Amino acid sequence: MKTIGICGKIGSGKSAVGVLLAEKGAFVLDLDVEMHSLYAKSEELRQKISERFGAVCIRNGEVDRAALASQVFKDPKSLKDLENIVYPLLQKDAENKLERAENSENPPKIAAVEGALLFKWPEFSKKLAEIWIVQSPDDVRLERLQKRGLSKEDALRRMQIQALDPLPPNDHYEYIDNFGSLLELQAIVLQKAQI
Repeated sequence: MKTIGICGKIGSGKSAVGVLLAEKGAFVLDLDVEMHSLYAKSEELRQKISERFGAVCIRNGEVDRAALASQVFKDPKSLKDLENIVYPLLQKDAENKLERAENSENPPKIAAVEGALLFKWPEFSKKLAEIWIVQSPDDVRLERLQKRGLSKEDALRRMQIQALDPLPPNDHYEYIDNFGSLLELQAIVLQKAQI
């Protein structure tokens, strides 16, 4: 089973690449989806968030993501603290799911882990056969984020936060330019994946 990381900045088109691979039979682990599941199911995570960010971030037994976001996206230290709580739990979950896929009766030819935070997991990323970095111009990314419902200010703030993250050194980078249509992106993905 060949493992691929799909990363890139917010609004670049990572999810579109993941969907295209899944349609061709790849096992795709979307870290955003996995993180939502972790927030919903992990009592350990809720407890740690409540201890660090206050009970205001827990509502009806669940993490109030809007309240949490209002704290962490205004303060780099708070964001780092949240990452230090969430990422180890999420990485362990991702590793377990990849191992189960590989050891299944009919393992897929390709497994992909899709998410921007691969930038922050250099040790995990080094275990992947390839890392595809999806790229799009800033104006296109901003437009996509606004279509998702983010205000222009919120979208720009999230883009600026990510701009501070340097790309960790890795020998396995492949770049995917997502500047055109979905059909053009599909052709690039299928060629790179050889499926």
